[in-house]
Amino acid sequence: MTKTKFISFVILMALGTTLTAQQKTPSNRKFQTTFFHPIGTNGIKSTDYTNDFSFNMLLGVNGGVNKMEIGGLVNYNKGDVNGFQLSGIANLNHGNSTGALISGVCNILNEDSRGFQLAGVSNINCKSSKGVMISGVTNISKQNATGFQLAVSNITNGNFKGTQLGVLNFAKTLNGTQLGVFNIVDSIGKGTPIGLFSIVKNGYYAIEISTSEVMNANLTYKMGVEHFYTIFTTGYTKYKNKDVLKYGLGIGSLFSLGKKHQIALEAESSQLVYNNDWNKLNLLNTIKTNYHFRLNQKLSLVAGPTFNTYITEKKTGNKYGTINVPYTIYDHESSKNKLFMWIGFNAGISLRL
Repeated sequence: MTKTKFISFVILMALGTTLTAQQKTPSNRKFQTTFFHPIGTNGIKSTDYTNDFSFNMLLGVNGGVNKMEIGGLVNYNKGDVNGFQLSGIANLNHGNSTGALISGVCNILNEDSRGFQLAGVSNINCKSSKGVMISGVTNISKQNATGFQLAVSNITNGNFKGTQLGVLNFAKTLNGTQLGVFNIVDSIGKGTPIGLFSIVKNGYYAIEISTSEVMNANLTYKMGVEHFYTIFTTGYTKYKNKDVLKYGLGIGSLFSLGKKHQIALEAESSQLVYNNDWNKLNLLNTIKTNYHFRLNQKLSLVAGPTFNTYITEKKTGNKYGTINVPYTIYDHESSKNKLFMWIGFNAGISLRL
């Protein structure tokens, strides 16, 4: 048996012995200290007592905490924990938890929690949580959650109110804000997912084909919710008989003005690739105000003015630029690049998915 397996076996046996003990309301004690359960001041009946102050060298098993608990490895409490709890590996609380919980690896809470949770790997709340949850890998709330969550992944399997900040965010029902690379929402309430990929059940998904004064054709995909969606765009044109490709990202919001009328406010930033040359900055930034006329539930005609800024380090011959800028309301040339600004127009058709 390896050393890790042996330690795990001993901990489980110690917990098992305690959990099979008599079930009664714990009485209060001011102080307890434990080396490794049941070697401590409360002995084998440690779950019969809640403690104002609890200090555990390795594994401590108690009925609850009223003010503070510090443990070298694992703190386990059968009842409620109120106050401050610190452990080297894990805080395992079977009752409600209120206050600040800090652990090197994980906080696992079987009942409701209120306060601050910090863990090196994970915070796992089996019921509702309210407050701040910060971990190195994941925060999990199996029921409702309110507050702030920060981790690589944040998962709330109920209603979430507050802010989730991570690479992957999930909420059963979102009434707050998600900031991440991947946002997944089963039901959108009054919330807003903000990220590169926002996957929302019954959300906003659309494909748009358009043209403008500088790009012959644009193909755009939009995903998220109507009041905030991500834009992926590509386009094609020619300049001096050579291909110009456009690749870009953007954000937008769609506002309803009635059954058939909508207004979209969008901002895009795209790199232009001229003659397959990716090496130099060749950036087209566009702000759009597009009017949508709905032909039916899926199709809309789209048109509107644009404000464009084009900054390029790419020269063709002795002039900067790889698109036909029609005119400028402002331009500035330096020894390394040139900036163009103009008002333009775009028009197309949108298909809602």
